[in-house]
Amino acid sequence: MSSTGKTENTKSDGSKTEKDKNEKEKTDKAKKPEKKKLPTKVQLEKWTSSINALLSDPDGVEAFRNFLLELEADGEEGEFTKYIDFFIACEKYKARFKELEDTAKSIFEEYLAEAAHRSLLLQVGADKEVGGGSESVEIGDKLEEEGLEGVTLFDEAQQNIKKKLADGAYINFCLDIKKKLKL
Repeated sequence: MSSTGKTENTKSDGSKTEKDKNEKEKTDKAKKPEKKKLPTKVQLEKWTSSINALLSDPDGVEAFRNFLLELEADGEEGEFTKYIDFFIACEKYKARFKELEDTAKSIFEEYLAEAAHRSLLLQVGADKEVGGGSESVEIGDKLEEEGLEGVTLFDEAQQNIKKKLADGAYINFCLDIKKKLKL
């Protein structure tokens, strides 16, 4: 113990222990900002070809969002990123919906389809059973034709946001990235 009451982690020769060295390395790594990886020339060409190409690439979305964060450094926090965040949230919603739709189709094929290998007989009303019959055909048709309802819930708003981004920030992003990378 030292005179301050703290346990010192030093060896008898006065050097720091391995534990202290590891803790210092962890602290130093936490302080250093993570180095951003640079996009490839192919990615840049794709991203600057259209906003759809940019928004379909996760690295492009991240680069664009980082660009918007830089714009916000001079203004109100969230002023620009709220648009891309909305767009990203809608894409995640659609992906989850697609997973649900796939699950619904799997359930149908396994239990309700006419050729289901684990076919069920379901009671529909007091005297009617279905299983591989008209009810399952109706469910199958609905899944095939319409999917689950609601996947398009945000499509119009998302298209408006995409247009808003394309008409302003996207153009500036393309100019900025070409200037920085001398394309």
